[in-house]
Formats: sequence, C-alpha cells, structure tokens
Amino acid sequence: MDRFYFLNVVMEVAGILNESRKLFLKNKKLMFSVLAFPLLLTCLVYLFNAIAIKPEITNLILESSLLPMTDPSSPEFAAHLMRYFAYFRQFFSSLYIFIAVSSIINLLSVLVMVHASALTHKEDSFKLKDLPILTLKYWKGPLVTSFYIALFNLGYWFLFYIIIFSLFIFSTKFDTLAAKIRALWILLAVFESYLAIVWNLSMVISILEDTYGIQALGKAAKIVKGMKPKLFILNLCFGLLSFGLSQILRLIDWSGSFPAILATGLVFVSSLFVVRMFQLVAYTVTYFQCNQDAESLRDVEYTKLSSTTLMGELP
Repeated sequence: MDRFYFLNVVMEVAGILNESRKLFLKNKKLMFSVLAFPLLLTCLVYLFNAIAIKPEITNLILESSLLPMTDPSSPEFAAHLMRYFAYFRQFFSSLYIFIAVSSIINLLSVLVMVHASALTHKEDSFKLKDLPILTLKYWKGPLVTSFYIALFNLGYWFLFYIIIFSLFIFSTKFDTLAAKIRALWILLAVFESYLAIVWNLSMVISILEDTYGIQALGKAAKIVKGMKPKLFILNLCFGLLSFGLSQILRLIDWSGSFPAILATGLVFVSSLFVVRMFQLVAYTVTYFQCNQDAESLRDVEYTKLSSTTLMGELP
C-alpha cells in the first residue's frame, strides 16, 4: 500500500512538472521573455563582478605569498600586511555590492516570472510593456516575505553551526568528525527542503495576493495541507539538480586561464537561475491547485451544512 502511495505521489509530481512545461509553450513570447531578460541581467552582473574583483584577488594572492617570506620585525612586513587588509576590504566591498545587486535582480525575476506564469495559467491577455508597472506595483509584498524567509533560513543554518561547534568541543574521535558533519549537513538540507514548501508558496502568495510577511507564510501553511508529500519530493528534485549543477565548480581548473574559469562560472550561474525560475513556475501551478482544492473542500462543507440545516427544518 505504501509503495502504491509513493508511486502516486511521484506521478503527481510529474504532473506538476509537465503542467509547468506546458505553461512555457502556451505563451512562448511572454514566458521566454521574462526568463531571458533577467537571465541576461544576472549574467552581466556576474561578468562585471568577476572582472572587477580579479585584480583584487590577484593582489590578495600576491601579498599573502610575500608575507611568509618577509621578516615580521621589518617595515616591509607591516607594509605588506597593510596592503593585504586594504585589498581584503576592497574585495568584500565589491562582493557586498554584487550580492545586493544580485538580490534585487532575483527579487524582480521572481516577481515577473510568477506574474507571467499566473497570467498564462489563467489565459489572460497581457503585454510585455506592462511588466514594469506590475513590478513597481507589487514589489513590497515579495520583499517583506523574502526578508522573513531569509531570517528563518539564517536562524536554521545558525543552528547547524552551533551543532558543529558542539561536535568540535565534545568529540573525542576527530577522524570521524568529518563524516558526522557531512551526515548532519545532508539531514538538515533534506529537512530544509520540507520547510521550503511553505517558504516558496508564501512567495507566490505575496505576489498574487494582497498578503505578505507572516500572513503569507501562515496562509501557505494552511492551504498546502495534503500536498506536502508531493511538494517535498518536488523540492528534493530541484535540490538534487542544483547540487548536481554545483559540481560544475569541480571542473574548474583554478590555475587555468581566466576566460575558461569565467565561462564555466557563467554556465553554472545561468543553469542555477533557470532551475530556480522553473521551480517558481511549478509553485505557481501548485498555488492554483491548492486554491482549487480549498474551494472544493468549502463546497463540500457548505453542501453538508445545507443538508444538515434542511434535515433540521423537516417536521
């Protein structure tokens, strides 16, 4: 019985993925436009950042290689150390700017992709020139919801580092410590996929409804009941795909040419972006299914209530 239940859940996940694929084919111009333009911006930001921080990384490597060869009591050592910290600050300043710009592009990408998926699903007429208006009109909800999600995610992984720190203190066999940390990371990553069900759905709700923040998270937890097994498997599929793509970084020969490293990183960033956008389309499809199931349940409850009331009125 459990085996047939699992197969049924897998078939439902395949149905969600197939419906998400059909959305791209239903309105190719809109869907591929909202995918291509943010992807182009993401790639440009990545290229600009990679080119901008290359001199800083080169200087950091150079200064760090000179420090061990310099007498710590000499003025040259102090000069190298000062230059090292200066390059270090410049590197992290550039990195913070990159993260901020990437976060803004990601938020706008989520907003336009969910709107485009919803409009295509409902077969509403829509023009590409209306996207900036939607972006300016509905940016507040996803921003607030993403802030709460980031806080929950930060707290969750902070717990992970607390546990690792405890293992370092109380562990007596350090040869097995790496295996324990790896197993703990896998366990917490799998459980995060379960928590991400509500997080992802709340983002869709905050975009398509006038509900955001804690209210969006609460509503997502309410309407997703009954669909958690299939969405959990869906998150695991996307998580494994993202993990597989991250192995591209292992192919990088960091001692090789800069263009080769740049091209490999560009493929990695683009692939992760496309996977994330397709996941949002899948959750938009799930949002409409959850609402449909909720409406069906209300209709059944209303029918039962009406029948009970009618029976009570009979003599």
